[in-house]
Parts: sequence; structure tokens; C-alpha cells
Amino acid sequence: MAQGGFDEISSRTYLGFSIFFSIALAVIAFFAAAIFSEDLLVRVATPVLVLVLALFSFYLLLALSAESRAQKIEEVLPEALQIISANIRSGMTLENAIWGSARSEFGPLKDEIKRVSSDTFSGVPIDRALRKMSDRVKSTILERAVKLIYEGISLGGEMAPLLEAVSLDIRNIQLLRKEISTSTLTYAIFIVFAGVIAAPLLFSVSTFYSEINAGIMEKQYQRSAGGTSLDTAAQRAGVAGLPGIGTRSKPSEDAITPQDVYWFALASIILTSLCAGLLVGLVQTGKAVNGIKYSPFFIILSLALFTLLLNVLRATIGTLAV
Repeated sequence: MAQGGFDEISSRTYLGFSIFFSIALAVIAFFAAAIFSEDLLVRVATPVLVLVLALFSFYLLLALSAESRAQKIEEVLPEALQIISANIRSGMTLENAIWGSARSEFGPLKDEIKRVSSDTFSGVPIDRALRKMSDRVKSTILERAVKLIYEGISLGGEMAPLLEAVSLDIRNIQLLRKEISTSTLTYAIFIVFAGVIAAPLLFSVSTFYSEINAGIMEKQYQRSAGGTSLDTAAQRAGVAGLPGIGTRSKPSEDAITPQDVYWFALASIILTSLCAGLLVGLVQTGKAVNGIKYSPFFIILSLALFTLLLNVLRATIGTLAV
């Protein structure tokens, strides 16, 4: 909760609200499924799926908030360390230098600096106040910077050169991350192409093929069932005993239908697009959770492309196959 910036809300309150809201959505989904579907499996699976997705959404909100807050702090941390170093060189103590570095343009870091200064002015040791700040922010860079500052304080070294060195090191890390992100852009483009463009194209073709195949099988059955049947013609020709001659078998009810293929394609496209977003985040930033923000856009785009391609195939090749 603290890492996501929800300090004013207790964890018990947030957990209770998320469970209550998720159960309420599941109940609504249960009655909606009972109205729109007579299948028992759909009635049972729909509320369970809604419950799981709702609970996961509340957890995802905290995770994304923590990552976004940490990223904003990491972006301005080198500048803040430079200001603290300049304040120390001007004659301020470390506590006052930290207090004087709180700038409005620092965003979440400004609030954390004020909390550290408030703790130190109330009697908390500076090293403990800095550790508490690193615990409230989900950032490896900030945690390492705090450890270096703590070692400098405990060893009695000069803080101004140390802060400048830490600031320079953080800037180098950020530049290295940008270079890595640029060098992996080709992999990200390939992942997006495979998950958002290629997958809907292939699934639309397979779905259309299953529809055409089912239509042809149905027409063959209807033709063999009406007029002079194939069985009669086969008996007259004396080849009724040969396999595959004169058969009028009706398609099995347990066979895979085009509707089954269609729903399987939709589920596969959604899962593929979700994984594509996670992989893009993992390749670009090293954290899969950062790719969650791309997944909804990928899912909408891939489903729209699948529907468009399937309708185009039905309108063009489908008319020729009839």
C-alpha cells in the first residue's frame, strides 16, 4: 500500500473493499449468465471468472501504481542528489540539505523528502529515516543509493562528493537502460507483429476453413439423403460394399463445430495479446508488469483485426464456395 502511494488507506480497508466489490460483480455476472445462457457450465464459469479477474485487477492496480511511482522518483533522483550536494557545500547540515531539496517538480519524491525531514527533525536518526523511505518506494536504484549514503554517514566521509558520485552513477544507469531499450526495439516489433497481426490472420483463416468444411459436409449429407440416394446408385452399380461408396453418414454431434473453433480462436487471441504485452514490457524495461498497460490495446486491436479478416473471407471466398 505504501509503495503504491495509498498511505491514507489501510491495507485491511482496501482488502475488504476489493473482496466486497469482486463478490458483488460475481453475483451480478451469475444472474446475467442465467438470463442469457442455459448452459450450466457458462452459468458456473462466468461468475468465477469475473471474481478472479476483479481480484486480480485490484492487485494489478497496486502493482502498477508502485511501478509508476518508483519510475517517477528514479527520473528526478539524480537532480535531487545534486541539489542536496550543493546545499551541503553551501554550509548546510545533511538534514537541512535534504529539507531544502524538496521541489514541487519532483512529484512523489518531494513528498518522500518531506517525510524524511519530518522524521529527522522529530528525533529519528537520518539513516533510519532514509531506510524507511527506501521501504516505501519499490525501487532498486533508490535502495542502492540509500545504502551508499548510509555507509558514507557511518564511515564519516564527505557527503557532497559521495552524493555527486551516486547521482552520476544513477544517470549512467538510466542512459544504459535507454540504450538497451533502443537495441531491443526490433524484438518488441516482432512480438507485436506475431501477437497482434499474425495470430488474428491465422486464426481467421482456420475459423473460416472450419465453416467452409462444415458447410460442404452438410451439403453432401443433404444431397445423399434426397432423391435417388447414393446407396441405391451403389447397389445398382454393384459396388455397395466398397468403403466410402454410398455412405450417408450424418455429421457426429460430438464433432468439433465451427462455433467451437471460433471461441477457441477468440480465447487464444486474447491470451496471445496479453502475453505479447507482458513480453514487450519485459524486453523494453526488464519488468513484465510494465507491459500490462499495452495488453488492453493489443487485445482490442487483435480482436478487431480477427473480426475484420473473418468477415472479409466470408464476403469474398465464402460466396464462391456456396
